[in-house]
Amino acid sequence: MQSDRYLPTQLMDNFIRRLISPPEKKMSKFVHAGNVVADLGCGPGYFTIPIAKVVGPAGKVYAVDSDQRSIQVLGTKSEAQGLGSVIEAHATSAADVKYIPTECVDFVLAHGLLCCMTSHDQTVAEIKRILKPTGIAYLSVTKVYRRDDPRAVPRKEWNKILAGFVVKESGDGVFNRWAIVSRNGLREESQNNN
Repeated sequence: MQSDRYLPTQLMDNFIRRLISPPEKKMSKFVHAGNVVADLGCGPGYFTIPIAKVVGPAGKVYAVDSDQRSIQVLGTKSEAQGLGSVIEAHATSAADVKYIPTECVDFVLAHGLLCCMTSHDQTVAEIKRILKPTGIAYLSVTKVYRRDDPRAVPRKEWNKILAGFVVKESGDGVFNRWAIVSRNGLREESQNNN
């Protein structure tokens, strides 16, 4: 069984990446002051730090990555920027985030997460569990993989994952697939109970 895929921290958070794709710009439409956010597969904090600055002291960011080194780098950066009380970092799998309360998260960021791990179903179940009824999630996976890689998320599996959510927006680029989703059936369930 293959383990999670880890990318070098310098590759995940560097000046060139920030210049080409500023994380503040990408997150500004999803995150607001006071929000609770789960950055699953956070790496060294490329998105985590900008998100924490937006949510501020009234918000919270759960930063999760199974790579202990990335979590250490994130811890150092968050303390240096005075965000230690906003960011709660965990070196664990996104498939088991039991320390995040049920239905407490406004926004889940799982950017490139699923294609770096093998436990896709458990991770998707955790995303659904932690999302508030009004919450949304950003999911993305790479389309570049070896056919025998158990971490890969081929189109059929991607479609199955999305079928378990309400898809608000999605795209299929040259190298990746992405979607903005919310939990499936919550509005219908609450309307039927009234």
